[in-house]
Amino acid sequence: MASDSKYKYLAKNTILFSISSFGSKILSFLFVSLYTSVLTKEEYGTADLVCTTASLLIYVVTLNISDAVVRFALEKTEKQEGIFSYGLRVIFKGQLLFGMTLLIFCYYNPIHWEWYLYLFLYVTVFVNALYQITTYYLRTFDEVKSVAVAGVVNTATIIISNVLLLLVFKTGMVGYLASTIVGCLVATVYAVMVIIRRGKFNWSQICDDETKHMMVNYSIPLIFNGISWWVNSSLDRYLVTFFCGLSVNGLYAVASKIPTILTTVQSIFAEAWSISVIKEYDKEDTDDFFGNMYSLYNGFTVFGASILVLFNVLLARFLFSKDFFIAWEYSSVLVVSVVFSGLAGFAGGIFSVVRKTGYYALSTVIAAIVNTLLNLIFIPIWGAFGAAIATLISFIVVWMIRVIYAGKFIAWKINFIRDLVAYCLLGVQLVFEHLEGHFYLGQAVIVFVIAVLYKDVLGKMIMFMINRVTKKKHRK
Repeated sequence: MASDSKYKYLAKNTILFSISSFGSKILSFLFVSLYTSVLTKEEYGTADLVCTTASLLIYVVTLNISDAVVRFALEKTEKQEGIFSYGLRVIFKGQLLFGMTLLIFCYYNPIHWEWYLYLFLYVTVFVNALYQITTYYLRTFDEVKSVAVAGVVNTATIIISNVLLLLVFKTGMVGYLASTIVGCLVATVYAVMVIIRRGKFNWSQICDDETKHMMVNYSIPLIFNGISWWVNSSLDRYLVTFFCGLSVNGLYAVASKIPTILTTVQSIFAEAWSISVIKEYDKEDTDDFFGNMYSLYNGFTVFGASILVLFNVLLARFLFSKDFFIAWEYSSVLVVSVVFSGLAGFAGGIFSVVRKTGYYALSTVIAAIVNTLLNLIFIPIWGAFGAAIATLISFIVVWMIRVIYAGKFIAWKINFIRDLVAYCLLGVQLVFEHLEGHFYLGQAVIVFVIAVLYKDVLGKMIMFMINRVTKKKHRK
């Protein structure tokens, strides 16, 4: 049995990252009714393309150096300042090249964007890159609490900006894009202040050539992984726009908001797990820590997805304005795809600790090819629903590949038979939901059966939380 300290450390970081991530992630879910009421489907579709494009370009522009910074700064604590300064230099150089390229692209304007959209794209990539590297760096010297505060600052700033720019000044799409930039910028300033206060920043500190070489070798495969992951998650937005138009892409973008609930929980755990997986790695998993955590994560993710599918139509009726309500048809499929993207991310953490990031790239490139081909086949036939199906299948592919390869580096014990039964039940539930009347009774039965399948996993987590609360009371 894994030592209690491993679970305590993971639980503590999970709580702190909950504070950091919950607000900003859930904001896009709670504010969707505001966005759909003040923006047209075309405006929302265009804004979504700007943000989606920025999420792709950040991998290329920054060489994904932030992941290398956190990986090597955790390991080489005596070289942290040099590693961080090298990461910043990579970002600044990449941003300079990106700016020159974007100017040329803007001049010829092959996609017929207004000039200010290119400006928003440039600034969005830059501020997100700085926010990412500074908050990642904070984790390397145990400033997880400051990461949580930065997340709160980001969320609070976006809320205030949204209210002022969308409701008071009525700036529409421009205000929507500006709010995301301002929130990220203010949070980055806070993170930099903490780094300076802790004496962890020295621009003149030089990173040795050997470490630079290892960092680049580590991060380059992650660029391909990031691009391929983006293809799995976001290419469908462009193909939906091409085949169906901006208004349908607006619907598809809104459909992704309900899965945000599950994505939020996953991302919170994933950030805490990214630290524990490095600190606690044991190839033989002698205390079953890795196997237990995979089972817990899988059980809660599948059960959570089943609950969300059950309430999907009701949530859509509550959150989406009348013109966007039809998006419920896609959102439940995207909810299930989040299950497999999260599990793939969990398994991929093993590749980070053993520095085999090539497996990241291999799995996501294969899945990206599958995703692209299926999108080209399904979207012309079924529209946005076809895009959702292609996304689900591609994430199943990347999950399967990563779990198989992760087994080479960790001897974890996983109950695959139970998991496969649960996944099949989720598929049946999707069919029930799309029947006339949504067959709520059948869906409820499936939710119950999944809860029974994972009763031991859910019970362990509940008992762990009860024990934590009980111990705190005894200390008092």
